[in-house]
Amino acid sequence: MTTRLVKRPKISPQQSAKDPLERLRQNTRRPVMPVPFAQALSVLLTEQKRVNRSRLQRIKAAWEMALEQTKGVSAAAKRAEVVSVAKSGAVRVTVDSPALTHELGVVYRDALLERMRALLQGKDSISELQVKTGGRRK
Repeated sequence: MTTRLVKRPKISPQQSAKDPLERLRQNTRRPVMPVPFAQALSVLLTEQKRVNRSRLQRIKAAWEMALEQTKGVSAAAKRAEVVSVAKSGAVRVTVDSPALTHELGVVYRDALLERMRALLQGKDSISELQVKTGGRRK
């Protein structure tokens, strides 16, 4: 007879709790021992990655809408790409040319920030807009 190295959970996935730490506690054997720190940290980091990924997607969508709704922005600005969002709310955007960097980062910066804040009101906060030239290397 072989021994199983992985234990099946005693609670079905449909009836499990929404909190990841609570799910870990439910799937352990009785008596319940404290959850190891490494295991809890792993679950927490996985959840944060999911949240950050959806935040980046929301901000990318708001960026595209803000570009469309801001008058005077050139057609070349459509190729600007939101690269990352810091925890402080700083949005980093990369563009192809220094002229476009000046256009988006200086001329239209306040209008784009105001429009993005209006679009993301209640969901995410944006503190600043950093436009950098991202050189494409071949």
